[in-house]
Amino acid sequence: MQPSQMLFTDQDNIHAEICFLYWFHDKVLKVLSPREEFKITWYMSWSPCFECAEQVLRFLATHHNLSLDIFSSRLYNIRDPENQQNLCRLVQEGAQVAAMDLYEFKKCWKKLVDNGGRRFRPWKKLLTNFRYQDSKLQEILRPCYIPVPSSSSSTLSNICLTKGLPETRFCVEGRRVHLLSEEEFYSQFYNQRVKHLCYYHGMKPYLCYQLEQFNGQAPLKGCLLSEKGKQHAEILFLDKIRSMELSQVIITCYLTWSPCPNCAWQLAAFKRDRPDLILHIYTSRLYFHWKRPFQKGLCSLWQSGILVDVMDLPQFTDCWTNFVNPKRPFWPWKGLEIISRRTQRRLHRIKESWGLQDLVNDFGNLQLGPPMS
Repeated sequence: MQPSQMLFTDQDNIHAEICFLYWFHDKVLKVLSPREEFKITWYMSWSPCFECAEQVLRFLATHHNLSLDIFSSRLYNIRDPENQQNLCRLVQEGAQVAAMDLYEFKKCWKKLVDNGGRRFRPWKKLLTNFRYQDSKLQEILRPCYIPVPSSSSSTLSNICLTKGLPETRFCVEGRRVHLLSEEEFYSQFYNQRVKHLCYYHGMKPYLCYQLEQFNGQAPLKGCLLSEKGKQHAEILFLDKIRSMELSQVIITCYLTWSPCPNCAWQLAAFKRDRPDLILHIYTSRLYFHWKRPFQKGLCSLWQSGILVDVMDLPQFTDCWTNFVNPKRPFWPWKGLEIISRRTQRRLHRIKESWGLQDLVNDFGNLQLGPPMS
């Protein structure tokens, strides 16, 4: 079935959500096979009221072939405990409930607005209002989540719900939760140059890693964040891997920034001590790439046998699938591949200027495999 977009509004005192459910039941479910699976995305001016949420809950409970994502511009009557409770129940029933951020407004504008070819122009304080709505929603949804120790079963993934508390872990019983929010991924892994220096202060050093062992066990995944004045994410990563006492493994790392000289040298030393370990590092952006110490740090990585490259569309997609949301496709931003190729050429020139191109080619010819999915 081809994707379709439609607009629903309140009709005869029947709210838009209920209008959609009637339409979907009569025009879709009665026509197509009950085995057909459907992914539904709602963009709403207001989050569902108590009564509508009740109807949606019953609909989801009786139609297990549906997945529903609800993005709302505003939260309706959020001080009402019954409204709060039903938003939690929607999440527990398997729906995704989120506030609309800039990316979702752009998608809604592109797909559902008769825009005459015009680009979406965000209004003043859009991001400020989103952060407010998002923080309120996370407060409401917090009772849906159960704190678990970090040693919990590997069948449950972890998510950090509270910004500013990156080590707080939560899981939802019976459904997968993700390590990075979609908003955080798009803002932090964005690979293009920004116009104002102040935006760089909001670009945090993230390291997402996936570790695959040769004994057939399920891959181990994690996401680390450097905190100002504390250890860098690369050092936290090394401490974690050392504690596992592993040898023959394949590790793929996705970084928002390439390592600083100190982190690069420590990664290189770690790899030299473990020749059986295969380590791939993909970075979205190069950190101070024009400075010789940072170039020398990158060279130490190559010389130790670590494969270092720039993230392109396949790596961004793989990172999204493994660390953000496997149920939703990754939508690349404009110019992603152009900027990736430009950054790759910059990295290539660093290799050549240090006389390492032949060495890097030799490592590449080993054909150690693509990023794991």
